[in-house]
Amino acid sequence: MQTHLDCRGHSLNTDSPDAAKAFDAGMRSFVRWRTDAMAHLDEAIAADPEFALAKLVKGWIMQTGRTTAFWPAIKALLAEADPLMGDADDREQAYFGSLTAAVNGHGVEAATILEAMLSRHPTDLLAHRLVQFELFWNGRSGWMRDIVERATPAWPEDMADYGCFQSVRSFSNEEACEFDLAERCGRLAVEIDDTDAWGTHAVAHVHVMKGRVDDGTAWLEGLCGNWGAVNQIGHHLWWHLCLMLLEQGAGERALDLVTAQVRNPDSPLVQAMPGATIDLQNVASLLMRLELRGIDLGDHWHILAEVCAGRTDDHANPFSSAHDMMVLAATGQFQAAEQLLNNIRDYASSAANTPGGSLATAYNAAGIALCEAMLAHRRGEHDRVVALISPVRHDLALIGGSRAQRDIFYQVLVDSAHRAGRGDLIPLYLDDVRRLGFGIVEQRTLYRDMAGHG
Repeated sequence: MQTHLDCRGHSLNTDSPDAAKAFDAGMRSFVRWRTDAMAHLDEAIAADPEFALAKLVKGWIMQTGRTTAFWPAIKALLAEADPLMGDADDREQAYFGSLTAAVNGHGVEAATILEAMLSRHPTDLLAHRLVQFELFWNGRSGWMRDIVERATPAWPEDMADYGCFQSVRSFSNEEACEFDLAERCGRLAVEIDDTDAWGTHAVAHVHVMKGRVDDGTAWLEGLCGNWGAVNQIGHHLWWHLCLMLLEQGAGERALDLVTAQVRNPDSPLVQAMPGATIDLQNVASLLMRLELRGIDLGDHWHILAEVCAGRTDDHANPFSSAHDMMVLAATGQFQAAEQLLNNIRDYASSAANTPGGSLATAYNAAGIALCEAMLAHRRGEHDRVVALISPVRHDLALIGGSRAQRDIFYQVLVDSAHRAGRGDLIPLYLDDVRRLGFGIVEQRTLYRDMAGHG
């Protein structure tokens, strides 16, 4: 087997220079959040059908979508790669083993496999991005930071994709509440390439956590012209801008952006992937935030009604399930809501006895309770919301998502505590929010209004 090298000198086990070139293009597209990564990988596979790494990376990209809809295709790619593993090097073996673990609900095990490989190949940027995804969706922010910081000395400034590595480093540090380092790394990434969506995103998170609303608005509005070539991360960046607008009292503008940018029905991305989980999460959580602040949503909840109704058997991500429940309950699809609950309970129960099953663990620890709570909140059962979320609120990281994203569940909890006449609990919940790393909590909308009800 002849080997070729990627842009940072890693071996690629393929006889085809065309396959190697297409693979490298696909990898670089993926880490830059571009829309053509899959097309490059398909080109690589067509050029060399026995190029195992191309198949595995294609499967891994599907895995980052966090939906059971992709699981059959991922498992088919693993089956194609399996007979090729006899000649695989240690990187290919790691990609194979980690993807096998991840698609079977063992995301933490997948991360440990990638972590071990990165100790030998610290400049494998693709593996850095993937281990960050898995640990992010399994609530291990400190572990994310440790892996990237361990690799940092291996990344000189003149290495290919140095800026992209800094954006990975920025987000891991932000999620670990190392905000100053995160901001420096993210700004450096954007200085190197002002289209770096992940670096832009990490700095936006710093602004959210520190409560620097005006700075965050200026940061995002100054860079939004650079997001034309990116995938759904562009929609998510507009979502971040909407968070800033809410804090500035510009809720109506945020509502306008729901269909103008966050989920524009005419967008080619939305039309190509109407069920993209990141888009569903963006819209559902933003509408809930707007509603909690008294903004008239009109029929906006129905934007997602049909899509979420088709996801009642999707148990790939408890964070997404809770957002699906928001939509199903808000649109009066209570039978579908009960179907969702039954399906995730069945999955969590059947998978609970599987050692290392971090996905089932997350559902059992907090995901099921959150789904029940979102339904109860819509039904006005506010005592039940408090009873459901309070015991699991310190386990919310296990369902994945960022602190900024998971804050919606605290907002629902505080709202229900107020409506249930449990103002005595509100100071406790605001203390939780503060300990999670949020600054100037009492000045944030909703929390500011509720702070006097303790």
